[in-house]
Amino acid sequence: MNDPVFIDGAWVLPFVQGGKGVGASNGRSAGAWAAENALGTFSGTGAAIGYDSRGVEISYPHSGRLRQDRHEELVAWSIEGGILQAGIAHAAAAGKGRIRVNFLKMAGGTLRTMAGVLAGTRLPEGGNMIHAVTMGAGLPGEEEAEICQREGVYLDPIISSVMALKVLLKRNFKKWSGQFSTLIGAVVYEDPWLAGGHNGITSREDADSPQSPYERVRALRNCMNENGMQQVAIIMAGGVWYLREFEHWLGDPDIGPIAFQFGSRDLLTQECPISDAWKALILSMKEGDIALNKFSPTGFHSSAYKNAMIENLYGNIQRQVPFATKASEAMPCQVQGSAVPGNGFHVAEADSASVARWIAAGFNTPLRTPDDTLIFVTPERAREIREHRSDCVGCLATCALSAWSQDADKRFVTGKRPDPRAYCIRKSLVGAIQGEDLQQQLIFTGHKAFQAGSDPFYRGADGDIFIPTVKQFVARLATGN
Repeated sequence: MNDPVFIDGAWVLPFVQGGKGVGASNGRSAGAWAAENALGTFSGTGAAIGYDSRGVEISYPHSGRLRQDRHEELVAWSIEGGILQAGIAHAAAAGKGRIRVNFLKMAGGTLRTMAGVLAGTRLPEGGNMIHAVTMGAGLPGEEEAEICQREGVYLDPIISSVMALKVLLKRNFKKWSGQFSTLIGAVVYEDPWLAGGHNGITSREDADSPQSPYERVRALRNCMNENGMQQVAIIMAGGVWYLREFEHWLGDPDIGPIAFQFGSRDLLTQECPISDAWKALILSMKEGDIALNKFSPTGFHSSAYKNAMIENLYGNIQRQVPFATKASEAMPCQVQGSAVPGNGFHVAEADSASVARWIAAGFNTPLRTPDDTLIFVTPERAREIREHRSDCVGCLATCALSAWSQDADKRFVTGKRPDPRAYCIRKSLVGAIQGEDLQQQLIFTGHKAFQAGSDPFYRGADGDIFIPTVKQFVARLATGN
């Protein structure tokens, strides 16, 4: 279970820390993994610039009047935070293992942030504090490859299907031809039906019909072999709890060099910066508590804990009807209510009774969606959505909730109507990492997290909760458990 594998230029244990995002992994936790000759990964998206006296991550102090001003602040602080966390990880690793930084392609200013962090972490004696960049929520392109080549670090794409790898290789074939095995230190296969956070389910795949990870990884290996990457390791991510469940993958020529990534289990370590309440929540989860949904403002599917926030988003979908701004034979019934705009909305007769019932229950504020539908929310929720839009800092390349775009040529807007069915990902993730009410925050977690409650490793002799150090956890992994 612990035979070394060659990844990102070194022989390391086949155990990989999931990168996650916005503070759920940092320099301290990544350095602890690397110190065990494993692969530590910290988030370069929203990396912390500091901590308060309680050890809680400090929010970026935005002050810009315009969204584009706040976006520039975001990029600057993300670079500062990434350099800080890389330094912490480098010091903790003491020359062992590998340090990786995880970026989301869809995050705002990712290319600039990545370039700034890597340039700021060069070592005086040559090389870099960071050994590899991992990138998901979108495929890296030639610009990312050029930055990594210039800084002497590997680029490890996160993909969810063999089709995604084929697209990546075709898109970059001219630039990368003959260099795949030297530029790419590993390919991370993130199973779209098992992993937490954003998932790469395509329009050709059915979100309700999971496919075999083994068959998908085998197809991935075949494609890699055809492109000269026989010795490049695959990192299996998503649904990995006990390594003994993957024992038959080891030494399988159809799978080839393989390592395993731990995202949810990494949360249950002492070095992980999430709150004790969040760790206790994971230990209380039951099977089915994780929802694969499409509420993310990125447009990607994602997997998150079904708390009050997620349930409310499902409620929005249930309180949704087509509408027209003028009465017609198809939509003759005018929506009545104090929060209805003066020009009014009209709905089908079949929907009229439902609308009246929602309004009577307090969901009396209709909000238009880009799909020519109305959702009905409480006045409090409508105010919150307006606040989230006005406070937007451009944390995504494009955002469905605020209609922000980082493209100046498009005047920093997507050109689409803002979608009130999405959530503010920045406020929800930062709120979670800062220990606010976890029922109202975004808790990205893998679908196997429920196994924590029955895993004896997390219980002491007296039955109390036991949270291991990374050192203890890595030792446990080597046993297959």
